[in-house]
Amino acid sequence: YLVALSRTQTPSILSLSRQNLPNLENSTIEHASKGGYVVHELQGEDLTIVSSGSEVSIALEAAQKLIAQGIKTRVVSLPCWSVFDSQPEEYRLSVLRSGAPILSVEALTTAGWAKYSHEQFGLFGWGASGPYKKVYEKYGLTGDNIAAIGKKTSEFYKKKGGEVISPLVKAF
Repeated sequence: YLVALSRTQTPSILSLSRQNLPNLENSTIEHASKGGYVVHELQGEDLTIVSSGSEVSIALEAAQKLIAQGIKTRVVSLPCWSVFDSQPEEYRLSVLRSGAPILSVEALTTAGWAKYSHEQFGLFGWGASGPYKKVYEKYGLTGDNIAAIGKKTSEFYKKKGGEVISPLVKAF
């Protein structure tokens, strides 16, 4: 909120949730003010899951399930694309780095996430109503399902072979 209130050159939006969400250990004003940051860090990762808002806690749950299966998984929170894009390249590439596939998870849509991830999971429409946990379960936005998708993503890129380059690295 501090960043949104202090920015004078761009519009801001405060997107609030009715969900009872956990406080994330690595979430700080300093980290959020960069538009994106690592919530759960591991070296030599097999997968990075990137998401924003309420989906970050689902990504963390999926990561723990994957780690239990021997799949090293990092988690990144990307609450503001435009602020993240304005950070120095070195910082952006330290958050969404090369070396392992990046899977984005977003309840709203997959649109726009290809810039930040190799694979995208999200909903393709509107219309479901009800308690969020039941709606999320119906559409696969659960730690178990994201872990299954993350495992498939990691296995796919391992079979493909070769170095996995960050989606932020572009020719032009």
